[in-house]
Amino acid sequence: MSIDNFLIEYRDIENKSIRELIRLLNETEGRKLSELKVLDLSYHNGNPIWPGEGVYIFRNGKRAVYVGKVSSMSFTERIARHFDVRSFAWMNRLLKLISERELKHEKQNHENLKIASKYAFENLNIVLINFSNRDRINRTERLLRSCTQPLNKFKKLTQKNLEKIVKEY
Repeated sequence: MSIDNFLIEYRDIENKSIRELIRLLNETEGRKLSELKVLDLSYHNGNPIWPGEGVYIFRNGKRAVYVGKVSSMSFTERIARHFDVRSFAWMNRLLKLISERELKHEKQNHENLKIASKYAFENLNIVLINFSNRDRINRTERLLRSCTQPLNKFKKLTQKNLEKIVKEY
């Protein structure tokens, strides 16, 4: 199994139950954002993270703060876009959610997003799940957003929809 402190390969979890997947995620420390390098999003132990697509989880301790997916670009491209502190940027949802829900800022302006960015780098870790089978990315992301209650959880998740998500997984 190629699991260490921040990278999980999908082949290592594809036959796990939901409970086992959540347990594994809780046991995976993640890479502290303040220590994350672009190299870490492209290479793991000297080997390319290929294809570098999948699901990523920003965590504060064991609590999922944000669950995202990347299938049309790589981890290298997508992760950095979360930290754009311009209020008009459209791929920095992590910072906007931290500013609004964690730090209780009333406005999502440049200054508050800078504060949210600093908070993220000081407090969050990232875990990557790399997928060789692109078909499972959406299902796994939906499942984790449903089960881990991150800031970007589904707002109107019904029991019927949750059952469908679990069945798809």
